[in-house]
Amino acid sequence: MGLLGGIVASSLFLPSALTTEWKGIEPYADAYRATGGIITSLSFLAALAACPAYVLQVASIRRLNQGTLRTLGRFGLAFAVTFAVLAGLNYVVQLTVVRSGILSGGTKNIEWLVFQNPASLMLELDFVGWFFLGLAFLSVVTLFKEGRLGRTIRYLLLSNALLGAILLGSLLVPYLMIGQVLLATMSAVLTCADILLLVYFWSLL
Repeated sequence: MGLLGGIVASSLFLPSALTTEWKGIEPYADAYRATGGIITSLSFLAALAACPAYVLQVASIRRLNQGTLRTLGRFGLAFAVTFAVLAGLNYVVQLTVVRSGILSGGTKNIEWLVFQNPASLMLELDFVGWFFLGLAFLSVVTLFKEGRLGRTIRYLLLSNALLGAILLGSLLVPYLMIGQVLLATMSAVLTCADILLLVYFWSLL
């Protein structure tokens, strides 16, 4: 269930990660109201669904841990829960405070909360959350050593952790505005890893 949830959530999350150029709160609010915020809300609902799905996914992989690796698996699960709390808070804010503020016309005090704003506090919170998700998957890469499939999964999870570190580092150079592209790339890498993990677990049955 966790693996399937990860595949679906990773795929549906991409629209919320890939955003258009930020031109200010008013142009964004106008575009948001033009569609009633439906498309944006659906992408954030998918992102919110990703939070427990990824926790379940890490928990599923953790069951393969043996001996001393169990401790490392516990850290991984803790990192996944940290991701779910931080990122989930962001998505809830986007679906409630930001949505109601834009639709009611009160955009003056919410610009710093809007995910698509490169200077948004919630965007930074989300980046930190995804960094922890990278650590969560990094904690289980040692389980995938043998066979072409296992090594491919390992490289994908290592790549995801590296992207998470770069994502966190991008907060130091916000003017480059590469964070959202990195976020979308992480989601795409995880989608590939999730599909291969499903095949891997199926081969163990």
